[in-house]
Order: sequence, then C-alpha cells, then structure tokens
Amino acid sequence: MAESGSARNFEAVLEQHHRLRELLSAIETRLVEQSGTFEEVCGLLAKLGDQLVKHFATEEEGGYFSEALEHAPRLFERANALMAQHPLMLREAKALADLAPGGGDPAAIEKWWAETRSRFLAFKAELMRHEHHENVVLQEAFHTDIGHLD
Repeated sequence: MAESGSARNFEAVLEQHHRLRELLSAIETRLVEQSGTFEEVCGLLAKLGDQLVKHFATEEEGGYFSEALEHAPRLFERANALMAQHPLMLREAKALADLAPGGGDPAAIEKWWAETRSRFLAFKAELMRHEHHENVVLQEAFHTDIGHLD
C-alpha cells in the first residue's frame, strides 16, 4: 500500500523536528561545557536562526499545517496560536546569535558564556514545548477520526 501524502508530510515534519533537536543539543553541550570555540558557538547559533526561518516558513506557507487543518478544521485556533509564536521565537534566536561581545576582553567573554547559556536554555525549553504542541496538533489531525464532527 502506498504511503499517503499526509503520512509523508507528517514524517517530514518529525524529521525536521529531529534535526532541530540535534542542533539544539549540540549548542547546549558547547554552552554548558564551554567546549568548542566562541566562534563555533556563534556559528551554531546563527545556523539555528537560519534553520528556524526555513522550518517556520515550511509550516506557514501551505505546508503540513494547512493539510492538517483540511483534515481537522477544529484545530484551526490551536494551529494559528502556534504559528503566532514563530516571529517571537525568530527574534529570540536572532538575539542569541547577536549577543557576541566586541573585542577580546576575557570578562566580557565569560559574561557572554553565562548570559548566552541562560538565555539559550530558556529558549530551548520554550521551543521544545512549542514543537511538542505542534506534534500533538498534527497527530490529532492525521490520526484522529471524529467523522462528521470535523
């Protein structure tokens, strides 16, 4: 039996979420352990912002959320609330990438590690909650059949 477009889209979304989690884990490890170079961490934070821009665009531009809502219009309000969070998350991701201190002052760099670690961990927790809620909406849309009540 051939896999449906909905199932393929759902699997693609889960794969995007997996790649995001891997990148978040790599950043967290470097920030918590202060491993890697300052430049490497800044590059990973910039990559996170880029990846989120693409990921959120996929969701918003007729991607899997629109297909999910075709199956389950009852989820429209929840999906819109999740999409409304995207600009805020993108701003915070950009702000994290822009925290880099100028010059080579050791005190400024140590402060950067601490502030970036704290803000990143809060951001990661919020993003993981957001992605979890997206997954729940998608699972409800594609795996719950409530017949004529949709």
